[in-house]
Amino acid sequence: MPVVTFAQDESSINAFSPYTFYGIGDLSTPGPAYLRSMGGAGVAFHSPGMSNSLNPASLGATQRNTFLFNFGMEGQNFYSKTVDKKTSYNTFNVRDISVQFSLYKNMGLSVSLNPLSNVGYRVDMMETDPSILANVGSVKYAYRGEGSISQLKVSYGARVFKHLYLGASMVYYKGAISRYYDVEIDPILSGNDYNPTAGTVQEDYSRIGWNVGLDYNIIDTDMRKLIFGMTFSPKLNLKPLVNNSVYGGSTTIDTAYYSMGTKNFNLPMNIRAGLFYMANKFSAGLDYSFQHWKGMNGADVVNGIAFGNTHTVSGGVQFLPNHNDMHRFYNRWSYRLGGRYSDYYMTINGHKVRDYAITFGVGIPLKAQGYSSINIGAELGRRGNTATGTYGTRQFNMVRENYFKINIEFSLFGEDFWFMKHRYN
Repeated sequence: MPVVTFAQDESSINAFSPYTFYGIGDLSTPGPAYLRSMGGAGVAFHSPGMSNSLNPASLGATQRNTFLFNFGMEGQNFYSKTVDKKTSYNTFNVRDISVQFSLYKNMGLSVSLNPLSNVGYRVDMMETDPSILANVGSVKYAYRGEGSISQLKVSYGARVFKHLYLGASMVYYKGAISRYYDVEIDPILSGNDYNPTAGTVQEDYSRIGWNVGLDYNIIDTDMRKLIFGMTFSPKLNLKPLVNNSVYGGSTTIDTAYYSMGTKNFNLPMNIRAGLFYMANKFSAGLDYSFQHWKGMNGADVVNGIAFGNTHTVSGGVQFLPNHNDMHRFYNRWSYRLGGRYSDYYMTINGHKVRDYAITFGVGIPLKAQGYSSINIGAELGRRGNTATGTYGTRQFNMVRENYFKINIEFSLFGEDFWFMKHRYN
């Protein structure tokens, strides 16, 4: 199944945003669907019957003789708008796959496949530089891009003391991003003919990294828990293999330029910390994440693109009326609400790109007793603005995106009877 998912990711558009034009595209919100319905908060969450890919330390809470399986899907609608233009696009993709099981008492292991980033854009632009318009003529650019990077994690976690859990993950980053462009020139002077030019840039990613995490139970009673959680991922150079080709010609297509080699592209250091409170009916989480993008990768000075540090704050709540109510089915549902604020990891034409979202969802148990459930979540968000202006000699129009995402995830819990020996009289 992971191989099939990799192939699907590399051949389909999993996002649709002009903000994915640079870098590795749109970074996916991490975590399972039930935590993303709470704004994405959950680095400090651990439960014996639910997996948490945000923090490997949570595996220390895995119960003996249990097996957890998560499988998710995500549909997205993007509505993009500038001052005078607008467009929309829909995508639907497999989102998360994970398995988790106990190795020994207070020790757990998990294998998960999650998206890291997605690229998808269709952009047509006209040249606005006065000197080019006066000396060359009308120039039209067409840009296309697609692809994604996935992360395959093998994680281990254990409870090392009564209140302390530690964990670590080995992460394999795999994916491909394809970018295409065409240039057409309508000369200002007759007789000055310019052949159309096209190019492709293929980036292939294959790299291994790691991260570590901890959970600490500040309060740990039968009625309530308050947990502090933290993860750390170091800087990693993905070093993609890049194939760059340029083609031109009026009647035949000739390769004007070709190069192949690796380039430097760094994932930054990432620190995430948070608190999670759990009681019988009410739970709440609050996370803060910092990624040190500034200075990690080269800027595009001509077009005003630069990498900048990102700060993400996410929080949410969950209400479960009565998990043991055998008469009222809706009382066993979990109801979730949350919100998130973050910065995009690049500034565009000197403008910061801010992202706001509200989230909500429900967890529906599959039977009267047990942890298995279907989790349905939705997200409404906005990113960017419609500012206009000039950068150097070029005019620009910023893009404001409104988006809607819906997640469906099956969280299946292997109850103890899976491992019981049957006896016959």
